[in-house]
Amino acid sequence: MNLGRAFLAGVVGGTVMSMGLAMGRAMGMPANIEMMLGTMLLQPGTAAFMVGMVMHLMISGLIALIYAWGFETITHRSSALIGAGFGFMHAIIAGMVMGMMPMMHPLMPEMMPAPGAFMSNLGMMGVLAEFILHILYGAVVGAIYTSAHVHSPAHV
Repeated sequence: MNLGRAFLAGVVGGTVMSMGLAMGRAMGMPANIEMMLGTMLLQPGTAAFMVGMVMHLMISGLIALIYAWGFETITHRSSALIGAGFGFMHAIIAGMVMGMMPMMHPLMPEMMPAPGAFMSNLGMMGVLAEFILHILYGAVVGAIYTSAHVHSPAHV
């Protein structure tokens, strides 16, 4: 398994997700995973956003290690399409975790609104964003990741 390449692919995928969320916020959707993560440790503000961004990118890199394991052991190859499939499964798991955030987050729901399962408290746009961004993450990871194994040509 190519751990460095997998981690890098995850960080790039996480960056793409954050960019998508920033575009959503510009259109009025109040989804802010970076602030949600950062305020688990700090009070809301710039420092919390920056800490949350680092947390998001680290988590994204670590999750890509699971994707790499899947590419190596299940599909025996990676591609954007295979990664998108993994991303769909990832979206289902992440969507359920979002529903549990009030149990894990010290500011929810009193000071910060809970996203709800699959970001459903943000309406249909939240649910679509949750799925689209995780599928996009998977596609990026699948496109960037390459196996550490050098496959020798088959002898005929």
